[in-house]
Amino acid sequence: MKLMTLATSLVLTCWIAEPGAQRTPEPTNQPAHNVFLLTGCLERGTAPTAFRLTGASPVGQAPPRPTTSAASAETEGVYELQAASSVSELGLSSEKLLPEAGTRVQVTIRPIEATAPAPSPTRPAGGAEKPAESPRQRYTVITLERLADSCK
Repeated sequence: MKLMTLATSLVLTCWIAEPGAQRTPEPTNQPAHNVFLLTGCLERGTAPTAFRLTGASPVGQAPPRPTTSAASAETEGVYELQAASSVSELGLSSEKLLPEAGTRVQVTIRPIEATAPAPSPTRPAGGAEKPAESPRQRYTVITLERLADSCK
């Protein structure tokens, strides 16, 4: 009797586990760990923790860029970077990025997840509805390597 119970349990276990073993993961367009490698010129931004990477070119896969905005054509090759402002944040601090401003660098960046809700459309005085421009994607600098002492 014990042998029959053991055999039945084994068959049921294999029957339940087998469909899960045959599943293949859904393909995604997101790279592993959602990090990107870029080279460009590091510049200071207007805020103390804001920086920009200009004249940037990707090494490998480029970060996704918005394609609907006409302003994105003007900012091709420009990435908004945000320094880590606390110990608990992943990324380099302003103190580590500031000495590299004005130099050509290679950086590993990661998108900052948006925590604020998207702004609602605004209405100008004429009454026509004008959608608010979505803010540009900001990135955290994970690693930085100086390639040249100047951007020229």
